[in-house]
Amino acid sequence: MSSPSDNRRLTGRLIAYEFIDLLGDMARRHGGDLISLLVFTGVWTANTAHLRGTTDRYASLHDIPPDSQRRPITDADLAERLCLPRHIQDPYVAALIDIGVVERRDMGLVVPSAIFTRAEMLSGANETYGRLIEILARLRQAGISMGEADPPAR
Repeated sequence: MSSPSDNRRLTGRLIAYEFIDLLGDMARRHGGDLISLLVFTGVWTANTAHLRGTTDRYASLHDIPPDSQRRPITDADLAERLCLPRHIQDPYVAALIDIGVVERRDMGLVVPSAIFTRAEMLSGANETYGRLIEILARLRQAGISMGEADPPAR
């Protein structure tokens, strides 16, 4: 049996192209502001990061983690997570709070579960899922297998 070819650079290139295209599409759906998208996504992914290992709940499109399952993130932790200076992040957080998609609670920032029931959010989830399927197909077409991770190159 031959060993799989080393296609890590090709994989990285394809993922980078697709990532930039996906980010642009998502930003356009969120008013055309990439930093606003980044801050919004940084908050909600932090709120539900502890659920990443679960596969039996909150998996389907309409099975949205309730507010009781959301863990707030502080402004400082968000800035560290996103590698954004606070003087850039803070006005975006304030704007997201003003439009009602982020809430400031005692322990930090939260995107309420009701936001994810909006038609545009459900549509965006469908589009993102479709894009992921396309990305996986392009990787397979390029001869990239979806097996176990290769050990790090030395």
